Amino acid sequence: MKKDANYYKKELEKQKEELLSLKKLNERQTRIINQLNSDRDTWQIKYAETLNEYHKAMTEYESVINSKFWTISDPIRNFLNNARGLKREEEQTKFLEEQSEDYRYQLWIENNEVDIFEFQKQKYNPLISIVVPVYNVENKILKECIDSVLNQTYKNYQLILVDDKSSFANVKKELKKYEKLDNVDIIYRKENGGISEATNSGLKIVKGEFVGFLDCDDTLAPNALYEVVKLLNENKKYDFIYSDEDKITEDSKTRYNPNFKPDWSPDTYLWSNYTNHFSVYRKKIVDKTGLFRKEFDGSQDYDFVLRFLEHTSNDRIGHITKVLYHWRARKESTASSGDAKPKAVIAAKNAKLDTIKRRKLDAYLDENDVTGQYQIYYNHHNELVSIIIPSKDNYDVLKVCIDSLIELTAYKNYEVIVVDNGSNDENKNKIKEYLDKNNCQYIYKKEPFNFSHMCNVGAKQSKGEYLLFLNDDTEILQADWLDKMLGQACQKHSGAVGCKLLYPDSNIIQHCGIVNYSSGPSTYFTGCDDSGNYYFYRTKANYNCVAVTGACLIVNKDKYWEVDGFNEELPNDYNDLDLCFKLLEKGYYNISLNQVILYHYESLSRKEIIPERDKMLKIIRTRNLLYELNPKYLMYDPYYNINLSQKDNMFNVDVY
Repeated sequence: MKKDANYYKKELEKQKEELLSLKKLNERQTRIINQLNSDRDTWQIKYAETLNEYHKAMTEYESVINSKFWTISDPIRNFLNNARGLKREEEQTKFLEEQSEDYRYQLWIENNEVDIFEFQKQKYNPLISIVVPVYNVENKILKECIDSVLNQTYKNYQLILVDDKSSFANVKKELKKYEKLDNVDIIYRKENGGISEATNSGLKIVKGEFVGFLDCDDTLAPNALYEVVKLLNENKKYDFIYSDEDKITEDSKTRYNPNFKPDWSPDTYLWSNYTNHFSVYRKKIVDKTGLFRKEFDGSQDYDFVLRFLEHTSNDRIGHITKVLYHWRARKESTASSGDAKPKAVIAAKNAKLDTIKRRKLDAYLDENDVTGQYQIYYNHHNELVSIIIPSKDNYDVLKVCIDSLIELTAYKNYEVIVVDNGSNDENKNKIKEYLDKNNCQYIYKKEPFNFSHMCNVGAKQSKGEYLLFLNDDTEILQADWLDKMLGQACQKHSGAVGCKLLYPDSNIIQHCGIVNYSSGPSTYFTGCDDSGNYYFYRTKANYNCVAVTGACLIVNKDKYWEVDGFNEELPNDYNDLDLCFKLLEKGYYNISLNQVILYHYESLSRKEIIPERDKMLKIIRTRNLLYELNPKYLMYDPYYNINLSQKDNMFNVDVY
């Protein structure tokens, strides 16, 4: 039917009405977004004001409890407290129990594992082989292990049980019960060869596209294989997938000590086999890797993965943020205690030494590593380091910084560049005289404070291959600090390299890496005593993290300019995060070297000062700009597990 002019006219009018309607809708959405932004700023300010009131109240509280009256009245208070009776004690006991990590984890299990038996059909359903070396294990424990595989919600698996000629008569008898099952293969070795030899016997009959390993006294969560397959359907390129894990008591009654791991962290892995359980590997890569090596028994899986990694790439490693493996804590197991198998520590050390040799790394192991894991450090090749120090009217503090740098630093191939944005004449003259005397470069220009701009000015004037940005209120404590930081920065995969900062004349941590909470950036374990051992040695080991502080940060100059240096739109706050985010986006890994330690005097005279309203609003807006510039990292930190608390910096389990 031929359409006349009236028809097209009506269609045009209809489209105009639709466009007008869409325009009104867009205007309405814009108003809502603007209102939400305004509300967000208002509530963030209210939060800051409330926090300020809290700190004022705490100050008043401390003055009361430190007063003479409080001391004199102590006996009376004790009498009244005792008179309140048993009920209050019970309430206090219950409260303390609820704050314990074990209680929090049980609550987490109740809240987060309601769907472990759910199953949805996937398009891609690869066969997964599970190899279980078996040796001298009780029937009950062995049965729990085997049943945890048989009861998987995902059924396309091959279970390979390898008896390493157990001397316990019950083992063979128990295994025979499973011989007739279609997806179970059982091998009875004729001689005892150890865990590597037993695993290799299983690997030789693997049929699956992927293979995982399970100890005969441990168990899998019922959704373990399903979660692996689900992730493979999201990204089929993964060659290596690992999950979170926990420990289980010998009687199987209690799960505890969850290890909520970061996403793939190559430097962290060179410190320790943090991926551990549950892990699956692409069989084609396993074939290239070769079999398990008996000489590394005790850490044979660590040696295997270190070799496996040489046949894949960092972007082909996936992480499932669910607890899929329960590691049984027996007396003779490393799950019970890190000291239970000293042989394992020596085997891990030897695996690292072999890795250094095999990969031709110019590196060494720290024999005095406080974690007992023999941290790897890299040598350098005498590259020139430009140490850039922004400063203004801070002569005495700057002198402490540079004096300690000159007196203590063993590495001597560096230049010092001080960038001053307008010290008064008296300070300018003192600073210039001091810097000239110590052969340091001085760049002086009166202009508004902009940390990013000052760093970029120093970087442009630098001659070094590496740029180390250092606050003027820091103090060097170790002779080898620069050797270690430079060695790490020299690695191809390294982005920004930071260190641990302590409050001055103390052992209290100020900084050992930045965490990016859903509410914004914060720091790990600030205020904690550095003599303590915290979540899987987070304050001691060299950990990859989303960002490090610009108070002491080294980076290769080419990489620095590859991401356009510090963003001068962020003159004071969050410029270091922006730099680190951009380095991550280029495929580099940021890392905090937590056995390299400096003092940082920034907060010496203030413990926790909440800025006035206008300053707080400025910080909030700057933080919002940070995420506008880096939207991927809004409420996202690949190195901080989503199951950990967003409300504290202690790596507590998130139960709220």
